[in-house]
Amino acid sequence: MKEQSNINLNFPLHIHLLGDFLLVSGDTPVATVHVPRLQSLLAYLVLHRTAPQARSHLAFLLWPDSTDAQAHVNLRKALHHLRQALPSIDHFLHVDRQSLHWQPSRSDAAWTLDVQHFEQALASAEQTERVLDKAVMRQALEGALDLYRGDLLPGCYDEWILPERDRVRQLFFQAAERLITLLEQERDYDAAIRTAQRLLRHDPLQETTYRQLMRFYALRGDRVAALRVYHTCVTVLERELAAEPSEPTRQAYESLLQMNTSSAPPSASLTLRGTGAPLLGRQQEWGHLQAAWRGVASDHPHIVVISGEAGIGKTRLAEEMEAWVSRQGLTTASAHCYAAAGRLAYAPVTAWLRTDTLRTGLSALDPAWITEIARLVPEVLAKRPELPRPAPMTEGWQRQHFFEALAHAVLNARQPLLLLLDDLQWCDNETLEWVHYLLRFAPGAHLLLIGTVPRGGDTSGASPGSVPGSYTTRGTGDRSRARTAQYKRNNLSG
Repeated sequence: MKEQSNINLNFPLHIHLLGDFLLVSGDTPVATVHVPRLQSLLAYLVLHRTAPQARSHLAFLLWPDSTDAQAHVNLRKALHHLRQALPSIDHFLHVDRQSLHWQPSRSDAAWTLDVQHFEQALASAEQTERVLDKAVMRQALEGALDLYRGDLLPGCYDEWILPERDRVRQLFFQAAERLITLLEQERDYDAAIRTAQRLLRHDPLQETTYRQLMRFYALRGDRVAALRVYHTCVTVLERELAAEPSEPTRQAYESLLQMNTSSAPPSASLTLRGTGAPLLGRQQEWGHLQAAWRGVASDHPHIVVISGEAGIGKTRLAEEMEAWVSRQGLTTASAHCYAAAGRLAYAPVTAWLRTDTLRTGLSALDPAWITEIARLVPEVLAKRPELPRPAPMTEGWQRQHFFEALAHAVLNARQPLLLLLDDLQWCDNETLEWVHYLLRFAPGAHLLLIGTVPRGGDTSGASPGSVPGSYTTRGTGDRSRARTAQYKRNNLSG
């Protein structure tokens, strides 16, 4: 591309400060402003264009180690050189004896600034987020990230630019994180991977982004690539910081290693963009489920009930969430309730305990708990024939001991843990009572229970605290008992 040495006022002046300093008049680069001090002066003026900048302030800012007199001389020389490099600069820059002000004096002196466009794109994304227009929000965030070609004026080492550079950099990171979250909600994992990779190019020490990449590759079914991301993380942290990955990163790696690759995973039905039948019209509900899962992974247990008319896709949505979690190498178990006369007590709990993800850990429990679990899963005693058979349950304390054993059996699985209970309206009261006990027993467990129920389904058998809805339990200081801190119905049928 041919370069020129002046600004053609017939075309807009484009000022680029992100990634490197670049002036473009129309489509032609302007190559005359190549001295770093002139670039710094021009950058400061356009970034602080809302008010005149005092000469004394500019002189001290750009030449802090010089005397006041020498600094003012240096500023006059820099302004002279800037006018020589850009003879048309006075159409944009107002200069008097006291101050300099970036203030185009002619209506046809058009100009643009990439930093301004970047911030405007972010403001547009925030506005669309308030009106819940995710399509436009995604477009605005992607446009903002495209404008961020790199750090603000990376070749400048003046102190004044450091906080501004960090501010713009943080805006970029926040926008990238918001876009990644949005892409994950849309299950556009290819785009999420590209965005995470872009984020790592700007900050290769961010472990959270490595974990996101591992998750996205796992969700896409590429376990090898997910493991490769972890090893890249290990190498970079060792080389740059002489450090090892944090515990959450190592746990994500261990989860991937423990995935059963010898058979089709339970998440094989997970719908990926461009494959299978998409789950249409459920983006908001899917976002609610993901938000609940994030809360579980970082805080406390949740119950989410999906309700709606028959055939609306409640079970499909719940199974999609189970598959999404399982694809990441995390623990899931599912059970179904049936409208049979004389509902079988603890049938869903028995089904959970017999899933591969929970059954494999039962033998590692304390013998006293194994004996109690054998009431529902007698086969656990096959490997421990020396253990006694469970005695008849005649006293109230025995029931509490039994409940505690079941809680240990479930919580012994790797967490975070997702339990799915389909057709909750047919669930037996014993299971509902135990679920409520479980959440009081372990208020800090990373557990999400998803139930499905038809709108208007009979849930009269559910005890208080286990009625369909979404609630969380928290500990109460040093008290041994937990209390329900929040309880609310959370219908997701939309």
